[in-house]
Amino acid sequence: MTTMTLFRSVTLTLVVWIIFVCSVVKSQTLTQKLDLLMRNASVTMNDEYLCSSYKLPANDQYIVQYEALANAGTAHHILLFGCDEPASSEDYWHCGRLCKSQEQILFAWAKNAPRLNLPKDVGFHVGGQTSIKYIVIQVHYVNPLPPGSLDTSGIRLSMTSLRQRYEAGIYLLLAYSVRIPGNSVNVFADISCQFKASGPIYPFGFRTHAHSLGTVISGYQVNNTYNLIGKGNPQWPQAFYPVENKVVIQRDDYLVGRCTYNSTGRNRTTYIGASHNDEMCNFYIMYYADRNTRLQYHSCAGNNNPRLIQKLPAFSYQQLPPNPLLEMAAHGPSGHMGDPEGHSPSPIVTAAPVTMAPTPAPTQAPTKPTTRKPETVTHLMDFESDFGGSSSGGSPTPGSEVVIGQVGGVATDKQGNVYVFHRGERVWNGLSFDQYHVFQQKNRPIKANCIVVYNSAGQVIRQFGKDMFFMPHGISVDDKLNVWVTDVGLHQVMRFPPNSDQADLVLGQRFQPGKGDNLFCKPTDVEVLSTGEFFISDGYCNSRILKYNKAGTLIREFGSSSIATFGTAEPGSGTFNVPHSMTLAEDKGLLCVADRENGRIQCFDLDGNFQLMIHSPEFGDRIFAVSYCRLHGGLLFAVNGPSLSGTPPVQGFIIDINDGQLIETWNAKPGLRQPHDIEVDPVNLRVYVGELDPTKVWRFDMKADDGTGGRGNIIHSGTTPSSSGTTINATFVDTQETNKKSLTQEEEIMPAIIIGALLVIPIIIIIVIVIVIRIYKKEQKSAHHSVNPAERIQANTIVADDIDHGPGRNLTLVTSSLHTEDSTD
Repeated sequence: MTTMTLFRSVTLTLVVWIIFVCSVVKSQTLTQKLDLLMRNASVTMNDEYLCSSYKLPANDQYIVQYEALANAGTAHHILLFGCDEPASSEDYWHCGRLCKSQEQILFAWAKNAPRLNLPKDVGFHVGGQTSIKYIVIQVHYVNPLPPGSLDTSGIRLSMTSLRQRYEAGIYLLLAYSVRIPGNSVNVFADISCQFKASGPIYPFGFRTHAHSLGTVISGYQVNNTYNLIGKGNPQWPQAFYPVENKVVIQRDDYLVGRCTYNSTGRNRTTYIGASHNDEMCNFYIMYYADRNTRLQYHSCAGNNNPRLIQKLPAFSYQQLPPNPLLEMAAHGPSGHMGDPEGHSPSPIVTAAPVTMAPTPAPTQAPTKPTTRKPETVTHLMDFESDFGGSSSGGSPTPGSEVVIGQVGGVATDKQGNVYVFHRGERVWNGLSFDQYHVFQQKNRPIKANCIVVYNSAGQVIRQFGKDMFFMPHGISVDDKLNVWVTDVGLHQVMRFPPNSDQADLVLGQRFQPGKGDNLFCKPTDVEVLSTGEFFISDGYCNSRILKYNKAGTLIREFGSSSIATFGTAEPGSGTFNVPHSMTLAEDKGLLCVADRENGRIQCFDLDGNFQLMIHSPEFGDRIFAVSYCRLHGGLLFAVNGPSLSGTPPVQGFIIDINDGQLIETWNAKPGLRQPHDIEVDPVNLRVYVGELDPTKVWRFDMKADDGTGGRGNIIHSGTTPSSSGTTINATFVDTQETNKKSLTQEEEIMPAIIIGALLVIPIIIIIVIVIVIRIYKKEQKSAHHSVNPAERIQANTIVADDIDHGPGRNLTLVTSSLHTEDSTD
């Protein structure tokens, strides 16, 4: 073998070896994605349960992350089950059976719960040598899909083949026999049983599930004392929340759960069942354990130890403090339970992930986001300090004190008066509407005067609307001083003439949601042209804009829903996911719409033709309201809303309407929290922002147009007292301290040792080959030196003489060869 041939062989061997090492490294470190989607499911009935199955890879895998590719407006809930073989091989089937053998629950999702990251070194072990060869996805659909629509809701898995130190699992507590009488408070469904396993388990997450009557669900470990595992509100996003207390569930401990219901407003008895009109009682425990730990059962059904229930702490059924942000996020714009006022994630859940992170190092566990119920406060307008005619920091002018609730809308007229449309004692929550968007408190109008009018000095000059409204939302004042309002509970739009408390125009059918010329479903806003023609945004359910003549006759309709748009693609222009607010730029011939859940502003001409899209990254996921000012060449003022991820911040924006460019952002000194509407007063150069919580209106001053076309800035003219309410923490909890053992040193470094060895081996081979080649050459050289030159000549001469033909030629060759060897010596 020549040196060149040997070199080529070594090179080829190294290339093959490097490819092998790369494949090993990739298999050990790469996290692969697997989308478990319904395969274009057709949903034609109420409360359909459909299933589809997916085969897992042949090698062992560990699931380390779950992410929903769904929204609560379509899917009531999604469950994942692992099994050896699915019950059907069809693309999808009605879930009479899930698997041919016993199934094991792997994940559960509902109410727009965000992405779930498992703790470091923990994963659900599936595929390969496990009994879980397939995953079955089950989706519960409350309502049929629109004709011709097909569903691809599902869950995205992130998996790794790198073996995890701990294996995750789910233990389920559930009640199956419950009777909830109508119009009853604190009805309990209790669960208890003894835990059986070969070793301890370490809970790190919990999840609650009930339907519309559930108010709180609690779970406990009992070993002489009651140790809280978790307590949740099933009307919030049904995510896995971290276990805040250190809990280790040992063999023969007891597990206890309690579901609490409130059926106020329901006149029938409710039982446990599969439909949305029934109830459920589920408490999920997500845990990790040693790989060798085996559970006798993975669920606990029914109340098997009633004596334990008798000693349950009263805390088990006491409700958690209201959290409007989470309640709003839970339902989405078309949620089956109705829409708490306005903050759902996008259909692709982009909210902050829930990251369970038990680590050996002690860390302080943040608490779940909470806030107090918005209090009704003495309304000082809470404008910037010079409002109310006082130079001493905003003291109220006599007569300006009015008690208000959540601010649905704010408007100004051409005289600079300010109109506030508020909800008094009413708060929009998950019980306000049923799954068909029907308001549930028809016999309880708001007792307060919902429309309050202030002059520019902050004095109350008028108020009306007592016992008239049910869920106030939008308000506008036209050039003739008519007051226009929308009530999403009534599903109506009303017009009140100047100085009158009786509507002279009412559109929509009282308490009747629908879609038609005179049917609305939670209409959000009204804008009126100088001609008397007007636009209505029909808002939460229908995702459309309607234009009427001044007599109230429908002229045209435009817009459609983009709620079913999945993936990262931008929803198309002219589609909406809650058209929440509108503003007219009549001098520009534009109507601009705050497309709330798509986080953008769309502008149309006055015939409904799309003209301009404004989608700044600073908006975040949602933009709540927009208002136009013709000063400075034409400006749009807008506000976004709180995000579950906490970024970007809640703030205001100034946008050039001519090109859609963001000019600047602004905020109140204590920070806006839940702004709902915005209005520009071009007469007094002011901007007003109404908030849901705290229940207040802010006033900001603008700089005057200097006539040069330059852009003025919004300025704060003083400080404003901060709200006494608890600040909403808009992120889910992402860390906690647990009893989780750390990886052993050997297990921690073993993958690195293996990969390092694979990389070192070829280097060693190269060194060995080089040494062998050098030795071989040295031996050859030594052999030539050890032979007598005369003997070499004689040997070569014999070879030449033995050739019959061409001795001269052969001798010449030999001579040349000898000459070469001699010169080498």
